Amino acid sequence: MLFKNAQGVEYEVIFRKPDKRTWGEDCDGVCFYPNDNENKSKIYINPYRTNQTQLNTIIHEVAHAFFWDKKEYEIKKYADTMSRLLYNKLKWRKIGPGWGSKKKVEKNMGS
Repeated sequence: MLFKNAQGVEYEVIFRKPDKRTWGEDCDGVCFYPNDNENKSKIYINPYRTNQTQLNTIIHEVAHAFFWDKKEYEIKKYADTMSRLLYNKLKWRKIGPGWGSKKKVEKNMGS
C-alpha cells in the first residue's frame, strides 16, 4: 500500500511485525525517515495486533510521515484521539479479512 505525504515523498505501508531485535517485543509499528537508506520511506505495522490497535498504529505512523517535526507525545495524543473517535465513537470497522489476514501476513513475510 502506497501513499504520498505533503512533501510528495512516497511511503510504502507493510503489514509485518517490526524486528524485535531493534524495536523490542511489543513494537506495534515504525516509520522510517525518507533518508534512511536501508528502509527508505517505509512504515511497518504489526498485523498480529487487534483491529483497534492496528488502526491506532496506522494513524500514528502515518502522522510521523507527515509531521516529522512533532514530538512523540504529540503524535501519540493525535493517534489515540483519532483511533478512539473512529473506532469507539463512529464504530469504524474494516470489512473482510483486511490487512492482518493470515494470507496477507504470510505473503508479506515471504512464506
